Amino acid sequence: MAIARPVDRRLFLLLDRARHKLFKRANVQLQDEIGISIAQGGALFFLGRHQNCLLSDLAEGLALNNSAITGLAARMEKSGLIKRTRCTIDGRAWRVSLTELGAEKRELVMERLRQFNLEIANGFSEQEMDIVYRFLCSIAEVEVL
Repeated sequence: MAIARPVDRRLFLLLDRARHKLFKRANVQLQDEIGISIAQGGALFFLGRHQNCLLSDLAEGLALNNSAITGLAARMEKSGLIKRTRCTIDGRAWRVSLTELGAEKRELVMERLRQFNLEIANGFSEQEMDIVYRFLCSIAEVEVL
């Protein structure tokens, strides 16, 4: 006999709760182990791929508004993770790049997030993870590689 499933699986609620729990856990681990927040880790990851980008590009890449990215960049600059310089083309704009310390911390973040990915995938087969990955990419509108 088949088990009846509820029509409403509350995917939106579950995704929101899972995201909140994962980010909170990752934030605590990054703070404890590396001394940076998950938001700073995201910025370091982005800047490793887009060195010397405009601050507005970093904001777009992290899905942050102007005031949030300005505060984040100021804290990161104060911590020695990034440096901001005026854009030579547009004097109103800022360019952002990793410092040596920022690049070192980025490597630590990347390794910790690799471990974190393995931890959250533990217990699932490769085929199951392919489905999870495809599902999440479809929601995020990211092309599956």
